[in-house]
Amino acid sequence: MNKLGINLWNWAPGLSDACCGLPTKAAEMGFTALELPMTQPAVSPTLRDEVCGSGLEVSLCAAMGAGRDLSSFDADVRAATMQYLTDCLQTGAALGAVVLAGPLYAGGGKRHTLPPAEAAREWELAVTGLQELARRAKECGIRLALEPLNRYRTSVINTVEQLLPLLADIGCGNVGIHYDTYHACLEEADLLASLETALKSGRVTHFHACANNRGAPGDGIVPWDAVMQLLKQYGYAGHITMETFAPGGLDASWVNVHGTPDEVALRGLHFLQRYF
Repeated sequence: MNKLGINLWNWAPGLSDACCGLPTKAAEMGFTALELPMTQPAVSPTLRDEVCGSGLEVSLCAAMGAGRDLSSFDADVRAATMQYLTDCLQTGAALGAVVLAGPLYAGGGKRHTLPPAEAAREWELAVTGLQELARRAKECGIRLALEPLNRYRTSVINTVEQLLPLLADIGCGNVGIHYDTYHACLEEADLLASLETALKSGRVTHFHACANNRGAPGDGIVPWDAVMQLLKQYGYAGHITMETFAPGGLDASWVNVHGTPDEVALRGLHFLQRYF
């Protein structure tokens, strides 16, 4: 049975002790999974104990902002990024996390067009960096899930079609696809076709159910019935996680168009429970 999750970004702008109480709230609402926004790579003992005691299965979402980039031409940036991601994995191991997801190849803040030789070098740095990260993830018992991002965040991987060759070059069985319907709305020519392509590959490891305006699943213009039917048709067994944002969070709207965080959480959960 799929675990239905929510990212703590729904309530908090980042990971800190201000998140204490939220894992318990999510469990009481009826969620069966929890995603931590890794704006920092460690959690306090208090939050760790609450997460572990919540009964929720855990995933981690890397916060790959400017300066966190495994494919950077700057060796110091690559080393610092590898250390950040390794620290996230070690935190995840202590929490029993099953997935570290996000744009682990490069992340946000890098948007450029490169000459062919430099583009090939950037690609190879992403491949070799992720091969090493996959080795470390295996030691922690955690799978990696790579997320295509929209053009405003990165120029490296925007679509499923771009991601599949990267996975082939990495060649590690514990590295898969993180499909996010919000980013797909911006970049995929056909959202349903791209999702089916991803699912047919057998590599979808993590799934974010997000409206086109970052609302709850069930909101917006996403063809939700067809999306959910594809997930069921292809036997997707991973988490189905809401990634919505409180004021001050990564993709929060400048105006409140969704309701209170609790309303958003419950609306999305009740929608997902209709299918799973």
